[in-house]
Amino acid sequence: MTSKLSRTIAVAAAGAGLVLSLAGSAQADGGGSYGARLANGCGSTSGTYHWYNSTVYNGKTSYKTDWDFDLYDLCSTNGYAVSLYRKYSKWNGSAWINDGSYHKIAASGAESTVADVRIFLCEVGRPSTCVGIS
Repeated sequence: MTSKLSRTIAVAAAGAGLVLSLAGSAQADGGGSYGARLANGCGSTSGTYHWYNSTVYNGKTSYKTDWDFDLYDLCSTNGYAVSLYRKYSKWNGSAWINDGSYHKIAASGAESTVADVRIFLCEVGRPSTCVGIS
C-alpha cells in the first residue's frame, strides 16, 4: 500500500548514485524537475529544485535555493519512514562550514548562503539506503 507523506516533515540538518549537486564554482541560476527511487523499492520522490547565485564569500559563490518535493513511502509497514537529506557547505558569516554529515530537510523549503549542495532520499535512520536525487 502506498501512502503519501506529509510535506511537513521536520526540518533538521543523508551516498550512492547520481546526485543533484551544486559544485560551488560559479554556476548560473538553474533548476528543474528531479526524482529518485530507493534501491530497495521502499520510497520515491519527485519535485523541483532551483538555485540562484547570491554572494561570493572567500572566493566561493553562495546560492539561494528552494525546493518542493512529494515523498512516497512504498513500504509503510517496514517501520522506516522516508525523508530528504542533504550534504552542503554553509557560510556562517566568517567561514564555509561543511561537516560531511547528512542533514534532514523538509519536503519543501528554502535556504540561503549555501554551496556544494547534494540532496538524497533515504529511509530515516538508515543512511545505507540513501540515493541521490537526479
